[in-house]
Amino acid sequence: MGKIKSTVALILATILIVGLCFMCTVSFSYGTDGMHTFNSVVSMLQKDYRFGDTLADGETYLGGGYTAVYYPEGVISVQEYKDNLDALTDADEVEEYEEKYKPYPVTGKIEDQLVPEKAEEGKNEQSIWMPRLYIEKEKLDENGDPTEAFKAEFGKAVAVLRERVGGLRDEGARVAVRDDYTVEVSVSSLAPASLALTYFSYFGGLDIAYGSDEASAESMVGKKETIGDYVTGFSSASRGGTAYVQINFTDAGKQKLTAWTADAAENGATLYVNLGDQHLISLTVSSAITDGTLYISGSYTADSARVMALTLDTALKGGVSEDFTFTVGNAYRTEGSLGDGYVVDLYIIFAFVFVAMLVVFFVRYRALGFVHLYTFLLWFFLMIVLLWGLPALGLVSLHLGIESFFALMFGALLLSVCNAVSFESARKDYANGKTMAASVKAGYKRIFLPVLDVHVILALFAFITYFIALTELSVFAFTLGLGVVLSALCTLAVNRFFWACMMSLSKDQGKFCHFKREETEDD
Repeated sequence: MGKIKSTVALILATILIVGLCFMCTVSFSYGTDGMHTFNSVVSMLQKDYRFGDTLADGETYLGGGYTAVYYPEGVISVQEYKDNLDALTDADEVEEYEEKYKPYPVTGKIEDQLVPEKAEEGKNEQSIWMPRLYIEKEKLDENGDPTEAFKAEFGKAVAVLRERVGGLRDEGARVAVRDDYTVEVSVSSLAPASLALTYFSYFGGLDIAYGSDEASAESMVGKKETIGDYVTGFSSASRGGTAYVQINFTDAGKQKLTAWTADAAENGATLYVNLGDQHLISLTVSSAITDGTLYISGSYTADSARVMALTLDTALKGGVSEDFTFTVGNAYRTEGSLGDGYVVDLYIIFAFVFVAMLVVFFVRYRALGFVHLYTFLLWFFLMIVLLWGLPALGLVSLHLGIESFFALMFGALLLSVCNAVSFESARKDYANGKTMAASVKAGYKRIFLPVLDVHVILALFAFITYFIALTELSVFAFTLGLGVVLSALCTLAVNRFFWACMMSLSKDQGKFCHFKREETEDD
């Protein structure tokens, strides 16, 4: 390849790698007042919501965080039922309370239960009957099961919770239905835990009102209207260290807001954003508002603004009944068996391995190490894009977690070893007297089939494992399969291409590769 073509090719390759690096790692605000955000691929990549989860086979945590249990209105724990009952002294009140709730049972083997209370008639001797929850009888049908209406509303609320928690993009966030009709919500220690666990439990009617006080404030929503007729969405952004909650209004909402605040300069009032019984935003208005977008700052941080916006936006679009609410149980702290900061530790491990890899290649091969560096960076950023892009297209379920991390590390090791093998193969031919071009050609010809065989076997193993494995292992297997396929492509094609480009720009190709001829003595 000529020097001009090689130079152009390397410039384009450098631009591609820098562009991929920027797209994968950099997020920034832009536009008027910085209210728009460019999200990096890593920020959008689905995180492992199992971080902080409890495994089924024991109390083993994969990451530290905070957890709270949400109880729908009318559903209480066994302990709360007993505590409330013990607090009543009047016999009529006790009878009324006992009549209000009905225990929701669980059956199973006696040895599996913590507190066997009584045997139920007709049950197997190896089974017991005991409550897990108490549910108001008005939410039960004639058979004692939750009504279809209650099940439907609970399902909608869980879907909203999943959207809220997923919007955090937090490695430790997850939502799990527990005991059929309670929800366990967890966030990692890196998230705004207390605020998120509290705000995400808020449900009910969403409303915006305006007036001199809460009691007399006029609602934006009429009798035959919904808040969606006036508001299109809520979002958050930050600029210059100031975080905002952004409210986007429809044309009708803009007109209403303008009419409300026309005399705000003389007679200021307050704009209220309410969700159910909660007053989430109180904005004092001192001048007329004529824009269709309202930016609310105040004491928000980027995290708290995002939590607020997620809560309000999902309430706007969730479709949950205004009568449905959650009560939050006590939050508790979970310690990770790998340590609370293990996500940071994984990044540190990767950085250490990456630096060690560069040291080995540049010490052993000098400038030829740049060939491996270009190949590795292209492979790595393509892997990140695929981990985000394939789930975004709905083709496969992947996430950033421990499994995908170790699969990436294995793929990186495979790529590095195969590149080193190709370098060493060419080194032998060059030492025996062949030209550099002939050495590279002969070296790749010698290793092509063995390297291809290794990649094919590993790829088949990975993808077969993916189709038969459980969720945890399948993420590792599919990520490994992607890494192996890209490793084969990069080792056998991309690496050789970069080698040809860089080598053609060097006057002393042997010195460029740190290859030496074998010295022989004449007889």
